[in-house]
Amino acid sequence: MLTDPELREIEASAVELARTAGKLLLGYFERPLHVTYKAENNRSPVTDADKASDDYLRGEIARRFPEHAVLSEESEDGADRAAAVTWVIDPLDGTTNFLNGLPTFGVLISVLEQGRPVASATFLPSVTNTEGRVVHARAGGGAFDDDVRLSLDEEEEPLRRMSAWPPYFLRMFKFGPQLRRRLGDVRSTGSAGFELAMAARGVFDYATLNNQWIWDAASGVLLVQEAGGIVLSYERAPKRWAPFERFVVEQAGESPTPAELRTWRRSIVVGKRPAVEHITSGLGFQTFPVRRLRQRISGLLRRG
Repeated sequence: MLTDPELREIEASAVELARTAGKLLLGYFERPLHVTYKAENNRSPVTDADKASDDYLRGEIARRFPEHAVLSEESEDGADRAAAVTWVIDPLDGTTNFLNGLPTFGVLISVLEQGRPVASATFLPSVTNTEGRVVHARAGGGAFDDDVRLSLDEEEEPLRRMSAWPPYFLRMFKFGPQLRRRLGDVRSTGSAGFELAMAARGVFDYATLNNQWIWDAASGVLLVQEAGGIVLSYERAPKRWAPFERFVVEQAGESPTPAELRTWRRSIVVGKRPAVEHITSGLGFQTFPVRRLRQRISGLLRRG
């Protein structure tokens, strides 16, 4: 297990790396960029800003912590080895926003020990600081917005909640009668990491992510937990919302490899306890049997 001095060193490094990568991104912001796409119909863009941030982060982590593993959204060419400690990074979360000049994006860094988040740092642009801000945390050490400690109050019923949801959420979820007209003021920013950091800061009373990749969720769950909020994850087998503890991958060992962690996808709700408990009390998922059958057949064909 990592000691407290080791955790402090890791957190400090994560903050420094996130801040430097964020400044690097700001140098590219609103400038001409070379763009490629990872999916059809010009979806999942990747820019030279993504690549520059990715190269910097992976290089620095390898130099400072050579015994640790690294999982990056943008790179699958790293060594796939099990390690007790794994860094999970998204070098530019919200690339479409960034590409179109919308200053809602982030650099997401999370450090896992045997799948459990123990340190994180998220760089965000800021209207009050031209160099941005870093929201960060370590297990047992609290969460901070730069040097300001974060603490989520738990008022039972605010006058009007503000919440973050994914695009097309009305087609994704089913809502119990107790949730009708009680979702609050809904926002969808295009950056999951930004939304989770805002939930840790108390800007959003809660944020909901559906079937999210690990690099989008990992940095934010610890921020919310250490700020005094809760994180619930949807378990499909018993069909219930349960407290999140660690990133579990089926048929993986105690310390999942980067390739195994890359397959993790879950739905989570994070934020202030009363808001999260209220929302998850009536939140379910739409079912699309034809689509699921098509996906299963496609997966079998790929494996075959």
